Order: sequence, then structure tokens, then C-alpha cells
Amino acid sequence: MLLDFLQKHKTFLIYVFWGGIATIVNIGTFMLWLKLGWHYQAGNILAWLLAVFVTYFSNKFLVFSSKYHGLGQLLSELGSFLVVRLFALALDIVIIWLGIKVLHYNSFLVKLFDNTVVGILNYLVSKWYVFTDKNI
Repeated sequence: MLLDFLQKHKTFLIYVFWGGIATIVNIGTFMLWLKLGWHYQAGNILAWLLAVFVTYFSNKFLVFSSKYHGLGQLLSELGSFLVVRLFALALDIVIIWLGIKVLHYNSFLVKLFDNTVVGILNYLVSKWYVFTDKNI
């Protein structure tokens, strides 16, 4: 029964693991940036860049096992991934701004909430749009 569940949800569980790693990178970078006293949105963007680096490679090779079908397909897939992540960054910036500057919530909790919302949306879009065989 447990093995059936694990097999059925294998892709999602691997995504959650690597998403957790990317979240640690993202939140850790963001909190360090704040600790140094620098602007929160600059830290947010740097944290996003580092997390995107982790997520592209883990998503491509470990989560969705996207096959390599030539440079054209790779560039198309990478382009799709980056476009989706740029929309996610826009949402990220808005959530961080609302939570920290408008509502004055705890920075760590806002970033944790932000990573949860953006992570779920990224999974859905990556699974259904980015890492598919549509470009073969």
C-alpha cells in the first residue's frame, strides 16, 4: 500500500524534496541578505536567482526526467522555464512587498508563505507545460 502510494506520487515527492532544497537556498539567502542590512527586494531577487539555478537542473534531470533531444529543444525548454519563473518572480515580489512593507509581518514567515504559494504554482506549470515532450 505504501509502495503503491510512493510509486504513484514519485514525481511529486521528488519535486517536494528538491523544492525543499531550493526553498532552503532561497530563504537562507534572503535571510542572510536581511541580516547584512541590505534591501529586502534585492535579496529576494538574488535568492530567486540561486533557487532557479537549483530548480532547473533538479527539475530537468531528477524530477521530470526530461530527455535531451538536441540543442533546439533544450533552449526551448529552458526558455519556457525562465519565462514561467519570471512570472513567479513577479508574484514573489508582490507577496514579499505586501507581507513585509504593507502588512509588516515577520520576514521569515512571509518568505516561507511566499515559497509555498510560488512552489505549488511552479510545480503545476512545470509538470503541464515546461517539461513535456511537446517540442520533440
